[in-house]
Amino acid sequence: AESFNGVVVAEVRSVEPHPDADKLKITRVTDGTHEYQIVCGAANVRVGMRVPLATLGAQLPGGLVIKSAKLRGVPSEGMLCSASELGMPSVVDGLWELPSDAPLGQSIRGWLNLDDSIIELGITPNRGDALSILGVARDCSALFDLDITPRDQSSVTQVTSDAVQPARIAAPDDCPVYLTQVICGVSAGRKTPMWMSERLRRAGIKVIEPIVDVCNYVMLELGQPLHAFDQQKLQGGLTVRRARPGESMDALNQQKLELDADCLVIADEAGPVALAGIIGGLESAVSTATINIVLESAHFTPEAIAGRARRLGLTTDAAFRFERGVDPLLPARALSRAATLIQQICGGQVGNASAAQGAKAPQVPAAIQLDMSWAERRLGLAILPEQAKKFLVRLGCNVEFQSDTVLTVTPPSHRFDMVIPEDLLEELARLLGFDAFRAPMGRSPLTIGVRPETENSFAKVADFMASQGYFEAISYSFIDPAIAELFTSAPGIALANPISSEMAVMRQSLWPGLLQAVAFNQNRQQSRVRLFEVGRSFKGSLDDVQEIDQLAAVIVGARWPEQWGEKSTQADFFDLKGDCEALLLHLGFSLDPSSDQANDVSFRAAAHPALHPGQSAEILIHGQPCGWLGAIHPDIAKKMDVNGSVFVLELDLHSLQYRHLPMNKPRSRFPQVRRDLALLKPATMPIAELLSLIRNGGPASLREVGVFDRYVGAGIEPGFESVAVKLIFQESERTLTDDEIVGIISDIRANLAQHNIQLRT
Repeated sequence: AESFNGVVVAEVRSVEPHPDADKLKITRVTDGTHEYQIVCGAANVRVGMRVPLATLGAQLPGGLVIKSAKLRGVPSEGMLCSASELGMPSVVDGLWELPSDAPLGQSIRGWLNLDDSIIELGITPNRGDALSILGVARDCSALFDLDITPRDQSSVTQVTSDAVQPARIAAPDDCPVYLTQVICGVSAGRKTPMWMSERLRRAGIKVIEPIVDVCNYVMLELGQPLHAFDQQKLQGGLTVRRARPGESMDALNQQKLELDADCLVIADEAGPVALAGIIGGLESAVSTATINIVLESAHFTPEAIAGRARRLGLTTDAAFRFERGVDPLLPARALSRAATLIQQICGGQVGNASAAQGAKAPQVPAAIQLDMSWAERRLGLAILPEQAKKFLVRLGCNVEFQSDTVLTVTPPSHRFDMVIPEDLLEELARLLGFDAFRAPMGRSPLTIGVRPETENSFAKVADFMASQGYFEAISYSFIDPAIAELFTSAPGIALANPISSEMAVMRQSLWPGLLQAVAFNQNRQQSRVRLFEVGRSFKGSLDDVQEIDQLAAVIVGARWPEQWGEKSTQADFFDLKGDCEALLLHLGFSLDPSSDQANDVSFRAAAHPALHPGQSAEILIHGQPCGWLGAIHPDIAKKMDVNGSVFVLELDLHSLQYRHLPMNKPRSRFPQVRRDLALLKPATMPIAELLSLIRNGGPASLREVGVFDRYVGAGIEPGFESVAVKLIFQESERTLTDDEIVGIISDIRANLAQHNIQLRT
């Protein structure tokens, strides 16, 4: 509690009206030793009640010091306190009414042990069994080798033959067991005892009403969520079923819940009265006027509860536990405990419990074989079988020896996270403690890995792109389905539980992430953007995912950074193509159709759904498609909020993984011969095809073929274009003669003529 002192338990002996103030009263109170006159303004003050008395000199929260004073001319020797004035939560306006057996004169702080400490535990999702005092006690029992002190086993003393009809379970897979018990004639003037309200308060639970408080108390004590219905508000028997279309329910928190068929509900003949395992309904809730109640204690599977509360905007202690798993054998024990406490506090007669079973009995953990020699190899630490048995028995397991080193371990029903031997190892290691592991310095032979000279690494690709002036980007692997559809016609792999609708499918291309990065930069006044990413795209289905390592790049804006030596021009298709060719050359691939490694890399015009028609090319290595290059389609650029002409590249890195090693060749001592040809070719024929025809139609002495000019205009027949080609000839053993060159040129012209390519005259 907050800091205060000098506050004791006192009893009000008399109450008289103040002569000069209608709202003030003059009281005489005693702490068992002395009497004090206190002027009090609380409306609930009355003779005989026991209340906190702040004596003269007492210090209250906020720095208030109690001094002798006169209120409207009447001396007051202290102050009667409300709970809020002592920094405690208050459920009523006015004085804090203490139990009639509160010891007079004793310090409130000492009597209620308000210097107690609260320990807040961070329970991991797999340890739903630890979400109770009993669960924590079990763990402490194993950790510190202590016995659990059994709780007082007092039971119900008055029993009536009344019983509610067993509930009908229409969703048997979601509810293995559903127990109900009627309690008739509970007292209307009941109050939650101080010991219970204080324990609930310290556990962070608001005190509401004794029956509700008992349900919360048992939940904290044993870990089993409970619920109580006002029997007079129920219409007919209860049914555990899925919600029907259009059904709704007013929850206890005053929220109207619109239910769907995925919600498990408890319903009477009129409709839902509770959202199973999450929250009760307002119309069937107990109140101070409730006389007969129906207690519910059930087991709901985690699959039936998980996610429903969050979807409806609810956060409840019951849902928190059922989502993580509750002991399936606990409902009967919790129901008996709650009925006992209610009868002790509220009176009444307890009826017989009614049970309804689902499709199958609640699942309990199966036996696990634990070989301690195997455990030693896995843990790196020897544990004696007897010590392992002691630990596991403390955790509630049933342990039997199959042999000297093999144990058969049957986990308790509340430890459904124990399924395989490794789960038992985790428990043993945890209970032993990290300090028990003293691993010696290990020795292992180290070898230096050797990368084949023909292998290209992804790091080499990234380094080269960075050297070309590109910045590396890292984008999300999950993207918006609407964006994914812009780049491919194949459906993306949908995630079972996406973070958001904008991250619902796995990317099939790296382009969407790069374009979003471009838009982000352009919105921040960066007009020249060059980005690349080395990452993975995903194709196939969720059951058969194909992960493809790719390089993607994007350029937009000026060709060069702003400078004085060159006028600013916009980057185009051939700028990115040049960077792509430079990368491929750096990785050891050939781009020269006249070389001995002809056709290592080639480009061909092709259509892509995300690229501009006429400005897209497919990249081939050894004749196999390995990537795309082109301008983003204007419609897609607009939808991606990207300005200007945007050019993108994508390469399959596995196609670039291996390269040719360069081979040394001696240079010829004999002179080269150059001949230039001006050729008329069909405009639709790619330059690469023309060069390939020349190379294939020429002799071995044709060392180099290259284009140095292109012309379209006056004097050129429509549908054709003029291309100037240089031919370099050279022999390694002799000098070529003019007659030989003329003959070779004639053979090349004849070969080209068969493909509608003529010498321009």
